[in-house]
Amino acid sequence: MDITFAPRGILQIDDARIVYRNFAGEASAYNREGDRNFAVVIETEEQERALVAEGWNVKTKPSRSDPDDIFRFLPVKIKFNDRGPAVYMVMGDKEVKLDENNVKILDKADIAKVELDIRPYDWEVNKKTGRSAYLSGMRVTCNVSRFELAHMAHEIEEGERPF
Repeated sequence: MDITFAPRGILQIDDARIVYRNFAGEASAYNREGDRNFAVVIETEEQERALVAEGWNVKTKPSRSDPDDIFRFLPVKIKFNDRGPAVYMVMGDKEVKLDENNVKILDKADIAKVELDIRPYDWEVNKKTGRSAYLSGMRVTCNVSRFELAHMAHEIEEGERPF
């Protein structure tokens, strides 16, 4: 995973791994209905330190597979409005722009590669401050079989769920 600290506080992350996908905004024990989000896995302690030094809210918890290891992640919120985010799904040689109506297909997609830009939102409420991460743009390359490829782009454009 490559992280670039770009102008205006933007994080550019290539070869990211994302977890806790909720592009649909479904309600759960950890999520309110309508809140779309996911998390970016932070691979190393050095990356965590660099992000925290820049004000990002990196979360940590013990790894499920190895109690001596730490699982690090950056929660990212998704809000569709006039400025974005621009989300693209690549399937073979086809690239389709997703919107708030069909972005939910990424919840079940077999993802091969993720490139994304994250913008900061610095907040203050009741004398407490913090930084939230919001998706600015994303390109998701999916693994698809030769049988799925022929039909997926059309189904996405028609608003159907191909997965």
